[in-house]
Amino acid sequence: MTPSPTSLSIPGPLPRGERILAWTVWIFHSLFAFLIAYWVSNGKARPWVKHWMQKSSIQCIAVLYSFAFIVIASTWICRWKCVPWLLCIIFIAKATQFVPFSSGTHIFYREFNIYLYGSIKILNYCLHLCNNTDSLKLKHALLYFAYLPYSMTLIVTFEDFLLQFQRWDESQKFQKSIDWHNAKRVFLFGARLLFWFFFFELLLHFIHVNALFNSPSSIVNSLNVYEVCAVAYVTGQLFHLKYVVIFGVPAFFAYLDGLTPPPPPICISRVSLYSRMWRYFDNGLYQFLKHQVYIPVMKKRLPLFLSILRNIGALFAVFGVVLAWHGTRRHYICWVALSATELLVERIGYQLWKLQKKNNRHTNATDSNSWNLRSFLFFGPGRRWRDNSTECCGRRSKRCHDGKF
Repeated sequence: MTPSPTSLSIPGPLPRGERILAWTVWIFHSLFAFLIAYWVSNGKARPWVKHWMQKSSIQCIAVLYSFAFIVIASTWICRWKCVPWLLCIIFIAKATQFVPFSSGTHIFYREFNIYLYGSIKILNYCLHLCNNTDSLKLKHALLYFAYLPYSMTLIVTFEDFLLQFQRWDESQKFQKSIDWHNAKRVFLFGARLLFWFFFFELLLHFIHVNALFNSPSSIVNSLNVYEVCAVAYVTGQLFHLKYVVIFGVPAFFAYLDGLTPPPPPICISRVSLYSRMWRYFDNGLYQFLKHQVYIPVMKKRLPLFLSILRNIGALFAVFGVVLAWHGTRRHYICWVALSATELLVERIGYQLWKLQKKNNRHTNATDSNSWNLRSFLFFGPGRRWRDNSTECCGRRSKRCHDGKF
């Protein structure tokens, strides 16, 4: 049924006088709102806003780029991978002792992350420089160092960044209009990120598990086993949700630029193998450890005994970098030791499972399957049987009775 023209539910154009009044109210309302917000920000709330809105000092950026120049120059002269590794590990582990920081807890934390992730970028570029001595690629290096979405929290190797940038550059040459499918995907990602941010903020008003974890031991000891387990579980879930937002914000802007950032962390409550936690929670860190530490150590073929020792050494090297990354406090050492033990148990269990599966396959193989397998290997995969299955079975029975097998 079509509503009548006089229906109040159908909007119509306002008269000119009402339009002028509406625009006037909106403009003055917005103007006074901004003026009041500016007055509050620079009046009563000035100390608190200044506490939150301080920027990292120019000194921090100058120190980082000076360190980058020293490491890149040393790598270019020596062409030895140990040089950038040694310099960057020392810088990560001892930066808080000799590098200047601005005053304030939040500024210290932000500058520490700039130093930390900046040194990883420097290391990635220098390792690429050692593998590719033909060109410095300084223009791409400066773009890699200055690209903000990959400056903190997201770790992307220099090779991966080059591939992403080249794909983006090629797509811009042939793309004549907006890719609405990609725009829709980015919009949905941003909407999900916004939802989880506000959900996380709302949840913190009702569940204060982080405060409980930092409370005196007498409060924790007063809880029963189920309460402690519930608090620990919810703390883990909030930890995962926090990193979904922390990783998601720079990833959203990288998606807007047409790049491919590392995927968001997986839900830790559905992880059955701890190796999946290392691979898919912080995928950028995993790719860095895999391509810059594990694969270079495991590249050369060795005898069995030396290969086993090298596997253990590669595991220690990977977790040594993780320990230098997070710090050498007791709880980090316990966490790294338990993680390495869990991965060793998984690897041993997987080798035992493969051995048991191989033995079961061998003992359960029937004579017919063994004969078919030998025939297939003898004639090759390209040879087809010319006889049907009945004739084959008949000849096989006759040969068995003649004693030829």
